[in-house]
Amino acid sequence: MEAATPTETTLHSEVRYLKGVGPRSSDLFAKAGVETMEDLLYYVPRTYTDWSDVSTVESLKRGDRATVVVRVVSCDILRHWRKQIFVAAIEDDTGAVFARWFGQPYLKTVLTAGVKVVLSGEVRFDRFAKRIEFINPAFEVMGEGEAAELVHAGRIVPEYSQIGTLSGRRIRGLVKTALDRFLDQLVDPLPENVLRARDLPGLVESVAEVHFPPSLERAARARSRLAYEEFFLFQVLIALKKRQLAGSADAVRIAWRDDEHVRFMDSLSFKLTGAQKRVISEIAGDLGRDEPMNRLLQGDVGSGKTAVAAAAMHQAVSAGHQAAIMAPTEILAEQHFENLTELLAPLGDRVVLLRGGMRVGERDEALGLIESGEAQVVVGTHALIQEGTNFSDLALAVVDEQHRFGVVQRAALRDKGNAPHVLVMTATPIPRTLALTVYGDLDVAVLDEMPPGREKVVTAVRDEAARRKVYDFLKSEVASARQVFIVYPLVEESEKMELAAATKMYERLKERTFSDATVGLVHGRMKPEEKDAVMEGFKAGNTDILVSTTVVEVGVDVPNATVMVIEHAERFGLAQLHQLRGRVGRGDHQSYCILMVGRGASDEARERIQVLADTNDGFVIAEKDLEMRGPGEFLGVRQHGLPKFSVADLRSDSRLLVQARDDAFAYVAGDPDMSTPEGRLVLDATKRRFKGRGAFMDVG
Repeated sequence: MEAATPTETTLHSEVRYLKGVGPRSSDLFAKAGVETMEDLLYYVPRTYTDWSDVSTVESLKRGDRATVVVRVVSCDILRHWRKQIFVAAIEDDTGAVFARWFGQPYLKTVLTAGVKVVLSGEVRFDRFAKRIEFINPAFEVMGEGEAAELVHAGRIVPEYSQIGTLSGRRIRGLVKTALDRFLDQLVDPLPENVLRARDLPGLVESVAEVHFPPSLERAARARSRLAYEEFFLFQVLIALKKRQLAGSADAVRIAWRDDEHVRFMDSLSFKLTGAQKRVISEIAGDLGRDEPMNRLLQGDVGSGKTAVAAAAMHQAVSAGHQAAIMAPTEILAEQHFENLTELLAPLGDRVVLLRGGMRVGERDEALGLIESGEAQVVVGTHALIQEGTNFSDLALAVVDEQHRFGVVQRAALRDKGNAPHVLVMTATPIPRTLALTVYGDLDVAVLDEMPPGREKVVTAVRDEAARRKVYDFLKSEVASARQVFIVYPLVEESEKMELAAATKMYERLKERTFSDATVGLVHGRMKPEEKDAVMEGFKAGNTDILVSTTVVEVGVDVPNATVMVIEHAERFGLAQLHQLRGRVGRGDHQSYCILMVGRGASDEARERIQVLADTNDGFVIAEKDLEMRGPGEFLGVRQHGLPKFSVADLRSDSRLLVQARDDAFAYVAGDPDMSTPEGRLVLDATKRRFKGRGAFMDVG
């Protein structure tokens, strides 16, 4: 039984109560995030068509895109094969012309003789009838007397993205109905001082003009104001979340001990870069406060994030507390365990590994050491946040390759301690606009300097025609006692197909192409012990060529591996390709990355991949990846917390985002409880606009 129509339909009523919207249309709107009348008013056009310049019939020429004001003289329905064509003869005071609409016989009841219409479209030449005519033009029936307000023709016409079976034309009409009824109910959520400081137009004016603008310039101005508003409201959420985390509980203050840090640096077999020293200093300041650190550490592949984390972990241990690092895969957890043991064990810090594939006895022993506090530094996978893993005194939590984890997992690790300091790390450089949205509640530190002496990886794009030469090159590297990765992508999002592709190629390469070499195979469906055995064999030099799926994307450190071949490189994002490339170039020898492009790769895909060949700078690559693929594709399906913006575009509105962030943080600093009438208005608007669309909705 359908719910009764509310006695008073308002701006915040469900869109299904708008005239012309039935249950099916309401469901389609909901899938696009349009649930209320207010949401519909914020469903802005994707572009505009300018039909505002009215022509006469006499002046029409073949190829014109024109608008005319005409009367219908006569009409008929013609049949051509199975198609029905509605044809109308139309005229103005200067001449007559014809218009045809395919598959729309119902127009016979709309465009009857004597009806006056505004008609806009492309003028074509019918070579059989030897006349010019309009084909499928947009039109608007005009009312008696004064011209009716036009919606579909004769003006700058908004073009909306189709939603399922809801056409752009249908949406345009529904938006016009909603504007007529609810525009005057809009209340501007932007504070007065912000509107004045940024010289922004009012909300009612902007919403009206973004849909039906008097000029394209006014449309752009209105859209910019609405994009700014969307960014401002979301940044208010981030500012509130950041204050909430800072004030949720008192963290353990870890006073930085210079003597212990000197001891740490003296034990290293390398010197820290200037960037590492700068970031360590920033972290030292964070740890010394009683507010929990919440910091994102960005650093390109090989920039030394692990050493920075180790320096902070040693300080936590020196102060009598525990530290933990969570990695997304068992391979990466093993790698961290080895590296941190090498870095911290000489200082007396006990490092313990906890992962899902451990034997029962080993796992129980590790859990006991963690709970007793004997395990001072704990390295693990998701096992760290599972029930039964209890820390004695977790004061510092590190999350590596954090884009592989959702907000929930990061929060679960935080909950294992009493307001521990949190450091999240990524080797995937994040464009600034994404960092200010998805990670806006974090303080950002960047390792923008590589250790000296590390040579750039030579990168080349190759297609099938060059495959034999590529294989000859691999043979020459193996003959020089070097090692090679060959990586296959996830095919059609199917793990089984990924496995089949890698397994099939492994057999072919092993038996035919590289029969004189030792070829190994590793993939995500292997048992942990099998995977570990293969990786250990490769690291030990017992395997010349490792055929793999993307499980080697992070955490595999084999200095003797000098070539990374990536098959069907067009199926990867640039950020992931850059990660894979980072598996080579970690030793003393010149290294190479060969991007094999499939026969069906588009020109756009080839252009995108060429970016990787042109630069080794991860931040340049990340910006280009964002520009070409958009934020959702860039972050991938694992990331949670990216809001769905209705108006704003992270790629083109970066300037607005920075302004909105500054203004929002300043506003929240002045009204931290959002307790003023204006503050409550801002917070209410924020929660309505981002309901279910972000990871920050548990504030206020």
